[in-house]
Amino acid sequence: MTVTSATYRTLLTAWLRAIPQSRHAPCPLTDLPAGAEIGWGLAELLAAWGAVELKDETIRATSQPAYYFLHSLAAWMETSVPIVPDWSEEKGVQSNAFLQHGSSLVFLLEQERLRRFPDAPAIRFTPVAQVLIVSPEQPRRFLVQLDVRAGQYQVIGGRQKENAGWREEIARTASRELEEELNYQFEYEAGDFSLAFLAEFTGGKRLSPSFGALTSYHFTFFQALNLPPIQLGPNDMWVTRTELLAGRTAEGRPVRGNHIQLLEAHLGKTIDELPPSFREP
Repeated sequence: MTVTSATYRTLLTAWLRAIPQSRHAPCPLTDLPAGAEIGWGLAELLAAWGAVELKDETIRATSQPAYYFLHSLAAWMETSVPIVPDWSEEKGVQSNAFLQHGSSLVFLLEQERLRRFPDAPAIRFTPVAQVLIVSPEQPRRFLVQLDVRAGQYQVIGGRQKENAGWREEIARTASRELEEELNYQFEYEAGDFSLAFLAEFTGGKRLSPSFGALTSYHFTFFQALNLPPIQLGPNDMWVTRTELLAGRTAEGRPVRGNHIQLLEAHLGKTIDELPPSFREP
């Protein structure tokens, strides 16, 4: 039997609804409607959710709630509307988002996986360039910028680009991010500023506030030097080393700084000891 895209949805809803309740005897998987076409793949996926039990090539729901979960999926299939309407990268993880945004669903899944398996492997691997901009006054302050999706202030930087075997030079990532995030007030290629390499290290795993995925970060830190005076935007802020290490500003705004101690361990000194990033007046 050949299943076309026009009939597959109807077959799948019938397949889901034919799975026996937990209080009934399991049935052979091949006895379900279109069992040969749908096959074991979907059955194993449902088993990963804990909704069905598979034994001796038979299937049934694991409980009454699981049975109604299968029927809810079937009802959703009949609406032709996605269960999660927004899988874009724009919203980030949002509390109380329910099933509105894919990132929030991924976060819930990954949060539970990490809770059950503290040594769970990351599913996302991200090389990141970070650029410290150091103020000239004492005590030193460091420029951070609000990441709206992540809901926190961060040192300026971003992900290294790669595509089809090509990978951006990490120093280019740093200069590009600095130019973009400060609205192209200066240009690296024009000699408006320079970059000094500070350190490179793996920064551990964390749940990404942007994508929800358990992510392993690899950081390459630079310091911007010889900068001209800069005009700050509404999402820019100067913070102290103490605020970075605390993860919060004096006003209570969240700041990501958990990787600063790792940076300092590689530098062999504190970031307060770095020279200022700006040209002599």
